[in-house]
Amino acid sequence: MIWEKTINLKQLRYFVKVVETGNITRASERMNVAQTALGQQIRQLEQGLGVQLLERHSRGISLTEPGEVLYRHALAILSSIDLARQEVIASGAQRREVVNLGVTPSIQALIGPELLLDARAEIPHFSFRIVEELSFILVDALLRGELDLALAYEFQKRPEVSAVPLMEEELLFVASAGSCVLEEPISFEAAIRTNLALVSDRDIIWRMVHDEARRQGIPVNIAFEVQSMPAIKTLVMRGAATSIVPYGVVAEEIQQGLVVACPICEPTLKRTLFLNRKTGASSFIQEKSLFAFLDKMIDRLTERMGPYGRRIGRDAFQQRGEIKP
Repeated sequence: MIWEKTINLKQLRYFVKVVETGNITRASERMNVAQTALGQQIRQLEQGLGVQLLERHSRGISLTEPGEVLYRHALAILSSIDLARQEVIASGAQRREVVNLGVTPSIQALIGPELLLDARAEIPHFSFRIVEELSFILVDALLRGELDLALAYEFQKRPEVSAVPLMEEELLFVASAGSCVLEEPISFEAAIRTNLALVSDRDIIWRMVHDEARRQGIPVNIAFEVQSMPAIKTLVMRGAATSIVPYGVVAEEIQQGLVVACPICEPTLKRTLFLNRKTGASSFIQEKSLFAFLDKMIDRLTERMGPYGRRIGRDAFQQRGEIKP
């Protein structure tokens, strides 16, 4: 176009700065441009438009009538460009994809803070909202549409949930530091005859314990039913109860010597961690990078669990980053 051949944004910015400073020398200093180069740009602008824009005199410069017209338009054009740049940048920031991710207390304890910090550094186009709850509560929230994804332990197949196995975890028997009921390892029968504190009949650990007890034909001694992991830990530390829990829930208390833990045998109790997603849920725009990041975090979680965690389902993520059905 003719306009594009006669004027450009660089020349407009130079022209406006010269008018604002009233002097080509001062304008060249403020813009860190050689005075001769700045003067040449102004002359090219005038030649392209075929009009004189500036009158040069001993006191500096003044605008001609065409110069005044161009100056008004130049201010509007440059202001509009700056506004467009700001809105584009703001729009890009606002379009960060929000991920409502549910995690269990044991996962939160082992990698929760790192998940948030590493996500900000490695996948800044995503914004995580972490919800920490027990597995069955997370799955309920997923079905209500309150979560996009849930890292939860759930073994009931549901057509409305797509669940991908990620890791297998061994559960531990825990008691107060001064307890004398511990063997290494403790049998399942011996464990469930102690004063257990468990969550509720909807919790996967409760169901695992009771299902195995029914198979063996032995009763489970539930002293406390408490839907709160912190409360269960308090009961255990005070010696009022024992429990069967994942390593992550009591890792810190074990290190501090507040509780003791040991594996369970005859049989070993293991649960599977799944990445749960509502069937038919919309894909994320940059899904591949999101699931690659989560895959890495599951590796870290498994590592933190030591001998109690084993990674499975490494082919759970397809190359394009989607969950396999």
